[in-house]
Amino acid sequence: MSFLEHLEELRWTVVWIVAATLVGTLVAWFFSEDVLELLSRDLAAVLTRALGPGDGYDLHMFEVAEAFTTKLRIALLMGLLLALPLNIYKVWQFISPGLFARERRSAGPLVAMSIALFYCGAAFAYLLMVKLSVAFLFRLKPASVTATVRMGSYVSFVTKFVITFGLVFQLPLVLAVLSWMGLVPSRTLRKGWRYAVVIVVVMAAALTPPDVISQLLMTVPVIGLYWIGYLLARVFERKRSRDMDDREEAMHQ
Repeated sequence: MSFLEHLEELRWTVVWIVAATLVGTLVAWFFSEDVLELLSRDLAAVLTRALGPGDGYDLHMFEVAEAFTTKLRIALLMGLLLALPLNIYKVWQFISPGLFARERRSAGPLVAMSIALFYCGAAFAYLLMVKLSVAFLFRLKPASVTATVRMGSYVSFVTKFVITFGLVFQLPLVLAVLSWMGLVPSRTLRKGWRYAVVIVVVMAAALTPPDVISQLLMTVPVIGLYWIGYLLARVFERKRSRDMDDREEAMHQ
């Protein structure tokens, strides 16, 4: 393909991704109120366990258009999650012609793993991170202060966690691919783990609320993901070495 043909293929890939996300958002819009009710019930349950029974644990609306913008934000997030498999497949379809047959066979499972890791990260964020962080932060409030949660603010809080952890859970895959490409050897990952811990701590401080519990809840899993990435890197490094040996052998024949 010529350069212009590559650009045309890239353009259609972007069009497909945008269209799939918009369709997913449209579908999710009809369920956004149910999602909002689920968020409200879960928040009330978390705050009841953390603070005891109370009357102000429902989500509250403070602006005229807040209900619309909040439902739209939920629909966009759900649309992104719904369209994720198709979007990743379209990206894979765009780059796969540039790979060798063996690379395509090896990379195929990585695409499925990437989707699964993103969903696992999103589930981990909502089922654990969000609820523990909310409980800890609200326990810090003075007894004379009434707990009132703004609807749009809480949805933004949840969205930030879900997207962040969905991306963070790609870490093992990124490390494995970098090692497979020969850019980051597994021995470098093993020797540089202390620097990685420092980077993870700084990243956790920047991406989570300013409390120690939230930062620890992010730091510990990410360090675990780093070591999983190291193990995958060793596996892919060996596979890459075998493939190179096979190529050399084929060339000599």
